[in-house]
Amino acid sequence: ALSALAEKLPQVLPEALAAARKIQNEYYRAHTLSALAEKLSPELLPEALAAAREIQNESDRAYALSALADKLPQILPEALTAAKQIQDEYFRARALSALAEKLRQQFFLKAFAAAREIQNESNRAHVLSALTEKLSPELLPEALAAAKQIQNESNRAHVLSALTEKLPPDLLPEALAAAKQIQNESDRAHVLSALTEKLPQILPEALAAAKQIQNESDRAHVLSALAFGLSQIPSAELFPLWQDTLDKLSLHTRPDLLQDIKALFPVIFALGGEAATAEIARAIQDVTRWWR
Repeated sequence: ALSALAEKLPQVLPEALAAARKIQNEYYRAHTLSALAEKLSPELLPEALAAAREIQNESDRAYALSALADKLPQILPEALTAAKQIQDEYFRARALSALAEKLRQQFFLKAFAAAREIQNESNRAHVLSALTEKLSPELLPEALAAAKQIQNESNRAHVLSALTEKLPPDLLPEALAAAKQIQNESDRAHVLSALTEKLPQILPEALAAAKQIQNESDRAHVLSALAFGLSQIPSAELFPLWQDTLDKLSLHTRPDLLQDIKALFPVIFALGGEAATAEIARAIQDVTRWWR
């Protein structure tokens, strides 16, 4: 109620803040302070900060400090310290992730070190993914190494995909090798799709990996991600790739083949233009009639 009223009645913000500080339950007090934070005027911020510091529960205190850090960037070190002190790894990960986009570069090393200390892989992956957007170049090799150490393939794929946009060219082959080691097809497809936009030179290798994916939905997803990049390759290089790919894909069921052809439409158009597209459409219709 206080949070909703403060949005419509800025003149009652001092009263709302005073009421928030009287809330006994620390979880609700923290959430009310967080909701009020973005609406508070500069003169009310010190009082809100004092209220946040009074919260004993580590997770709730970190949550309130994180919200206030948007308006008070000078308390970022304090908010980061509060987050690192949270004993429960799940809540520590949430607090660090919430802080990730607010942290200045000089605090990132500390946040990254705190993320690597989290034992639970899912929580560690969540924080690493949140931190990747603002990681400095010198931390990227270490971030990639941390991603590769994650045993759970889904979590590893999540961090690798998040890292892809930031990695420099010299680290991309290492990321590709890590992607190819993922056994789960859906997770492997997820990382390969992210990598293909950054690694046009490894399109043939990525295409070979995509063709081995048995799940038709995952395979189509990767082929769609690859298709535009493949369509930019000179026809003389593309045609052998297309022949080999079509041979492999034709071994699948008819519905799978149709889905794969749809995913690779930019390649078909690049090789043969409208004429090839029309010819394939007629061939599909002919086969449909044969099997009626």
